[in-house]
Amino acid sequence: GLMVPSLLAMIPLPGPFGVLFGTMIGAIAVQVMMGETRLRLPRFLAGRTVPPAAVGTALRRFATPLQWAERLSTPRRLLPLTGRVARVVLAAPLLIMAMTLALPIPLGNGLPAIAVIVFALGFMERDGLAILAALGLCVVALVWTVALILFGAEIFGWLLSFLG
Repeated sequence: GLMVPSLLAMIPLPGPFGVLFGTMIGAIAVQVMMGETRLRLPRFLAGRTVPPAAVGTALRRFATPLQWAERLSTPRRLLPLTGRVARVVLAAPLLIMAMTLALPIPLGNGLPAIAVIVFALGFMERDGLAILAALGLCVVALVWTVALILFGAEIFGWLLSFLG
């Protein structure tokens, strides 16, 4: 459930796709936090379609890196980080990454999407080391997002003083 929207969030698509994919990931994260085992998207998201060309592009672009990551993954490594209780706890950083994906910040989707992809791989392969890597990527993604926001605010302030 996490892999497809996070892969699509990596592609610089025009329009509000970051909001759409971030919301999809957020809906999944909230359900995981609540201990749900059967995940569903809310009606307003389930009815949305993603252009087939975008899905094809994502699959072609990321097939090789995903195969490489899957070969590196070792199932049952640090297993407690992949269990049901861990998933409920780890849904919080997933939700934070979903919120950062939904922000309309240029160059802001890449790192949060990569963190979600690594989470998805870790959960699918039951690889706790991948989960630890995803948590580290969450920290890096948050720092990057804050830097982009602060840098953008500085540029905006500079432009206002220049024009005004």
